[in-house]
Amino acid sequence: MKLLNIDANPKTVKGQKKGYMTAILYLAPYKLSGYQVCPLAEQAGCIGDCLNTAGRGGMAPLDADTVEVDGHVVRLNSVQRARIQRTRLLFEDRETFMCTLACEIIAAQKKAAKKGLELVVRLNGTSDIRWENIKFGPLAATIFEHFPDIQFYDYTKIANRRISHIPNYHLTFSFSAVKKFQANFKKAMEFYGRAMNFAVVFKGNIPKTFMGMDVVNGDETDLRFLDSQGVIVALKAKGKARKSTSGFAVAA
Repeated sequence: MKLLNIDANPKTVKGQKKGYMTAILYLAPYKLSGYQVCPLAEQAGCIGDCLNTAGRGGMAPLDADTVEVDGHVVRLNSVQRARIQRTRLLFEDRETFMCTLACEIIAAQKKAAKKGLELVVRLNGTSDIRWENIKFGPLAATIFEHFPDIQFYDYTKIANRRISHIPNYHLTFSFSAVKKFQANFKKAMEFYGRAMNFAVVFKGNIPKTFMGMDVVNGDETDLRFLDSQGVIVALKAKGKARKSTSGFAVAA
């Protein structure tokens, strides 16, 4: 089973101009697989707005089999089935999953080197897992410890991920405009402060400042570890989020 997608979307391909090749792990979000991988999704109101159904993930015939989670229906295609299979493997045979992931990272690193590029890895393409807590192999080490020379990065809605001791893992906090998420956002501001940037999805025009911070264009590339510190990373609403009324995206 293939786990990683390498420069599989236009946004990550843009990173090649800056010298990077991006490998992303896409799992089945929220509880789509039967396992919870997005613990703050309900509070954030992003279950129906998830990028999981953008692009090829949303291309399925009207008569396709469906999975319904908390009132949200996902039509299954080969992309969705693969994400569900990956997620179940992670939870049901973690050692095999992690060892397979490590092997694919090694292969991707070699591929990047042949092209004169540096490999970077995003593990939470459509999930929000605390990878810093997952250890595997004879040394019982994290994926970051297994590959100290590779830059990992992710977005997260979890307000207290302790990763300051991991030099090769960069996080950007993902904001939601939903009211019941604001307590979690306040907690994140207190815990991370200006040490972490905040990604905000906008449905309209992108402002120059937001919440008193400068705004940068997060759609130019996906290389969040290159962003200046203490900024808002603006992302345009994509997929179902463009027409959603959940409140997740900011109507600027």
